[in-house]
Amino acid sequence: RHIENLKSEFVSVASHQLRTPLSAINWYAEMLLNGDAGKMNAEQSMHVQEIYRGNQRMVELVNSLLNVSRLELGTFMIEPQKMQLIDIAKEAVEEVEIQAAQKKIKIIKKYPKVLKEIDLDKKLIYIIFQNLLSNAVKYTPEKGKVILTIKKEKTGILISIKDNGMGIPKSQQNKIFTKLFRADNVRETDTEGTGLGLYIIKQIMDQVGGEIWFKSAKNKGTTFSILLPLKGMKKKEGAKSLS
Repeated sequence: RHIENLKSEFVSVASHQLRTPLSAINWYAEMLLNGDAGKMNAEQSMHVQEIYRGNQRMVELVNSLLNVSRLELGTFMIEPQKMQLIDIAKEAVEEVEIQAAQKKIKIIKKYPKVLKEIDLDKKLIYIIFQNLLSNAVKYTPEKGKVILTIKKEKTGILISIKDNGMGIPKSQQNKIFTKLFRADNVRETDTEGTGLGLYIIKQIMDQVGGEIWFKSAKNKGTTFSILLPLKGMKKKEGAKSLS
């Protein structure tokens, strides 16, 4: 356990140190793309755009590594406030709609007319929605569909995100919440994933007293389900919030 903590602390320190140069690269690339240092020709602009995109992927990886270290060390905070879950869901849907439109994927939303406000940490809930929705769109073929359902049940508030994408091979389903794991069919299709998103969500749900599970069939689709406590999340003191 001590060795595991040392590893998590190392990841945390290294990730913090990486943030500074990545921010500088991001800033200078944006300046060049905006023409602040003079007009670039088409080829120069293309190269700078590749630098910018590559840097953004690195920023996402560093943020994920920071989140993992904070979750494993228990240093992250939970700051709940009375909020409307549906409002957070709508924000997350808006973010992935551009990605979905490019593939002509339809996002179907099934929300109740009235849902009581509960104690939620917006950042944590947004991480969950954003990750599951973007995965559903990313791994669903063109002209597919993604269904987001939110409903209140006796045992809690149920959120489900269903797609008709590539699915998860049955032989690998027991590893899906493992750190850095990516299914074989996903790695063949998308080489840029980190294998940290579902691990982070599982850790969050364990910390807030919720549950996450899924049903999947290869080439038929996947449904991820989350059950939040009816009272929402409890406050937790910590040094840092998740990124």
